[in-house]
Amino acid sequence: MDNSTLVTFFLPGNETTKYQFRFSLEWLIFLSILYTLTTLFTVAGNILVILVFVRGRHSRTDLRPYLINLAVADLIMAVFCMPFTFGDAVFRSWIFTEPLCPIVIFMQTLSVAASVFINVAIGIDRFLVVTFPLMSKGSKSRTKFVIATIWVFSLAVSLVVVPVARVQKVGINNVACNEFWPDITHKQVYTMAIFLLTYAIPLIILTISYSVVGFLLWKRTSPGNRDHVRDLLQLKSKIKVRDISTFKTNSIF
Repeated sequence: MDNSTLVTFFLPGNETTKYQFRFSLEWLIFLSILYTLTTLFTVAGNILVILVFVRGRHSRTDLRPYLINLAVADLIMAVFCMPFTFGDAVFRSWIFTEPLCPIVIFMQTLSVAASVFINVAIGIDRFLVVTFPLMSKGSKSRTKFVIATIWVFSLAVSLVVVPVARVQKVGINNVACNEFWPDITHKQVYTMAIFLLTYAIPLIILTISYSVVGFLLWKRTSPGNRDHVRDLLQLKSKIKVRDISTFKTNSIF
């Protein structure tokens, strides 16, 4: 049984465009509300995060620059991923203007790459703070350099898709916004590079770094784990307090 919905749009100049939805009208309304609310909450939430970390006095942490840029990347993703993904899923066709196609694909790739790389930078930063607490105190200039490098590298990775991203007619009435590479080899190489840079390598780095961080924190705070230096300092403090109390008692009597 076909639950798709056929809708006809009447355009200026007595032109008509027909789109066949993949879903029934009830599902279309539900998905429209869901995508709209998700997009609005995501945009509002990331804007709020940016404002809090930029203007908040009590949010001056070492991770503040990373979290601000992570919110910016997620904001770009919310604006350029959710609405256009919804349109493609529902209409099964690119319903927007043709020049917007390469811009959307570029911004989608940029937001994903920047978000992943910033998360990797945060993981490495936390690893250094826990393993080398005295040496890991980073300067603002170094943090700015890391963030600038992340955005430049993300731009370089994303610009590759601009020449090959375009609208192309598929079937009779549908058009698709996609990457159309000159040959399969170029497509496979770029796809593998994106997979390694934005998934496989970050996954390995974050798994190792947070595993080490978790192990070290558990080792330092686990019950029954004795710290000889700490215990020695506490013992000296107790002896000093006891000697002072004894001296005061002898002075009184």
